[in-house]
Amino acid sequence: MSIASIARTPRRLHRMTQILQVLARHGFGHVVRRLNLQSHLPVVKRLLEVPPTAPPPAEDTIPKRVTLALEELGPTFVKLGQLLSTRPDVMPEDFIQEFRRLQDHVQPFEAAEAKTRIATELSAPVREVFSHFNDVPRASGSIAQVHDATLVDGTEVVVKVKRPGIDRRIMADLDLLAFLADQAERVPELRVLRPAMMADEFSQAVRRELDFITEAAFTAKFARDFDKKGVRIPTVYWDYTTSSVLTLERLSGVNLSDPAQLDKSGVDRKRLANDILAAFMHQFFETGLFHADPHPGNLLVTPAGQLALVDFGMVGHLSTELRNQLGATLIALVQNDLDLVVDILSDIGVLSDDTDLGEFKLHLTALLDKYYGIPAKRIDARDVFTEIMRIAREHGVLLPRDFVLLGKSLATVTSIARQLSPDVNLAEVVAPHATSLIKQRFMPGQLTKSLTSNLWHLSNMLTQVPRDLRQILKKFLAGKLQMAFRHQGLENFITELDRSSNRLAFSIIVASIVIGSSLIIHAKIGPMLLGNVSLLGFVGYAVAFLLGVLLMIAILRSGRL
Repeated sequence: MSIASIARTPRRLHRMTQILQVLARHGFGHVVRRLNLQSHLPVVKRLLEVPPTAPPPAEDTIPKRVTLALEELGPTFVKLGQLLSTRPDVMPEDFIQEFRRLQDHVQPFEAAEAKTRIATELSAPVREVFSHFNDVPRASGSIAQVHDATLVDGTEVVVKVKRPGIDRRIMADLDLLAFLADQAERVPELRVLRPAMMADEFSQAVRRELDFITEAAFTAKFARDFDKKGVRIPTVYWDYTTSSVLTLERLSGVNLSDPAQLDKSGVDRKRLANDILAAFMHQFFETGLFHADPHPGNLLVTPAGQLALVDFGMVGHLSTELRNQLGATLIALVQNDLDLVVDILSDIGVLSDDTDLGEFKLHLTALLDKYYGIPAKRIDARDVFTEIMRIAREHGVLLPRDFVLLGKSLATVTSIARQLSPDVNLAEVVAPHATSLIKQRFMPGQLTKSLTSNLWHLSNMLTQVPRDLRQILKKFLAGKLQMAFRHQGLENFITELDRSSNRLAFSIIVASIVIGSSLIIHAKIGPMLLGNVSLLGFVGYAVAFLLGVLLMIAILRSGRL
């Protein structure tokens, strides 16, 4: 999206102005200037609506100010902050801590609207689908709210209903975010945060969240994966599920966020801790599809004593290659093969142009050395994960999103398990899964499959190279070979040149009006004011004065006299 397309849509232009205002109000006017966005807004809006830019805020207040700005900008930007809180390899820890406090502060919408949406989506009145529908939602968020209900056959369910008009509002914000990210890529200080990549990742995540069919499919997949594994997953009722309405089995049980109730129910804490770890090791090493938001509120213990997982709105996926690398990493850690651990993390990460691989390996090795020899039960997985992400960020090593989500998920479930039973042994649970994964990789059948795949790719590449060279040679001989290049910093020069030429033209117009008005007054043309002053000339002077004042305001606000 370009600024021209934004300007053609009044609603989007107003939203863009609103975003700039909020940034300036929270002390980020210097960012607006660095993005060269003020110059693209209509003159009147730029002069009258965007408040004077404040100086850059103090370093220690920046995370708090960013969080406040995101909250003020609404649901889309709150979700952006929540996503960024899962990327410690990109964002500093002080930002992560602030972003984790972001909550969807939205009022529930009326039950009548929810019922209307359900009736429209299911093509049937609510009373024909549900014998009971609780008008008071059990949970409400920026995208949807959840109601308890009972199907006509007596099955107890939860119904997730999308908020009216949310698709249009979020999609418009996503377009603006993509534009802002593209602008940020041109600023060296912001480019290190990889804004375009983060905007694209965020857009994909939100689009998935807006489509309830995706969440339903993931829930059904988890149910199949855990069939006969002793873990309960809600059943999806597909007849009552669409992209805007999701109907799931309502599981009863004790929430892990209520430890007092857990103790009253007589749950064996150690067994539950091992069940949680085993369930997530199964996801990490065997299926590759894992629950990426395993906070205590999403884990239940049923009356039958079974572990239950709910809310599959955020999931991660590990390819076979990533799973193999995960297994190798954990085994290398157990064997204290730190060089292999560092090599694996370097291989799966995307290195920036400034990455010093030697320094990265040195700092990572120093971190792992610090924990070697400490009993596993004394090591906090969250601390290790945070430190690894900090080192990766400082050295410009970007790890795959799903690998980062896995680390966060593993750290969370390990913490939950240790709260339930401090003596739980993570290594005992992990080792069989990791060993099995490595053995499978080197089985004759798997080796043959891998070799066949690699040979096919090599053959395809060798076949394609002569064709590509022939095409290049043809274009060269025909004089049609073109090379594209980008002059770094040229955009800023063009912007400044455009701004200067606009001000020069504006000044010439003001001067022309003054000269014309002077000639009119001298010639005494048109109606007279106060006896001998031409009204037309006086109006011309007034217009010139007003335009001159606006020009001076623009120059003063830009900070460049």
